[in-house]
Amino acid sequence: MNLKPLFTIAFLFILNFASAQNNQFIYDYKFKMDSLNRDQVENEVMMLETSKEGSKFYSYVKYVYDSTMTATFKQANMKSQTNFDFTGLKNAKVKFSVTKKYPNFSTILRTEIGSTDLLLESKDKLVWKITPEKDEILGYKVQKATTKWEGRNWIAWFATALPIQDGPYRFFGLPGLILKLEDAKGDHQFNIIAIKKSDEILNQKINFGKSPTEILVSEEKFRNLWADYKKDPAKDFRQTLNSNTKLSVSVTFDGKTYNGDEMARQIEKEGRESIISTNNFIELNLYK
Repeated sequence: MNLKPLFTIAFLFILNFASAQNNQFIYDYKFKMDSLNRDQVENEVMMLETSKEGSKFYSYVKYVYDSTMTATFKQANMKSQTNFDFTGLKNAKVKFSVTKKYPNFSTILRTEIGSTDLLLESKDKLVWKITPEKDEILGYKVQKATTKWEGRNWIAWFATALPIQDGPYRFFGLPGLILKLEDAKGDHQFNIIAIKKSDEILNQKINFGKSPTEILVSEEKFRNLWADYKKDPAKDFRQTLNSNTKLSVSVTFDGKTYNGDEMARQIEKEGRESIISTNNFIELNLYK
């Protein structure tokens, strides 16, 4: 059998894929955030968008939510509006996003504690062990690899036919795109469900810098902020409210309108409930 045509086709496919300006990989993220209730499984659609400069991994629901909020506030500001109605707007379950800068794959985790936007930078490399096991996902041949990272043992399946050393969240460094990733307990699972290649502008511009509202912190500082938040989940909101004594706004969710003080009480209530039920983070070591 003459294998030369097959090798030529494979080479042209890889070359064509790698030369595309932008690639979009869509994952289904299943997670169990309550370690005491592992029967409760949440899920969210996540996007990994890559360009020549780097990549961004984010929740599509959060992208829609943030875009709608920004447009609403902008329009309200133009009309001097003080009531904001977000009835029917779906809130994201996943708040974090991750950017990676090529070719060194320095990563930036963007997340939040309360209303504070935080950045954690890392240049650490993951140490992978590639094993002989193979499988197939979305028609791509994949191979198994394992690593230990941030308090969990991880299993990844990567495809060398997709020559991008990237993957979900802060994972990278394998000789092909990670199509499936999960921890050994099955608490966090990322499964690719679609692949799109496009020369068009991505949903989100990949930002490798820091915005004025974001705070760059170390892991130690992050843990201190998390400890403070657990004591008073509404502290940041109340401080903002008290610093703007002339500000009088109301927000409507699902038909119910809240003034400033009511919002503070609701934020504290929901925050304390979330702290109890949200205890099984991807990075266990980060929330010690």
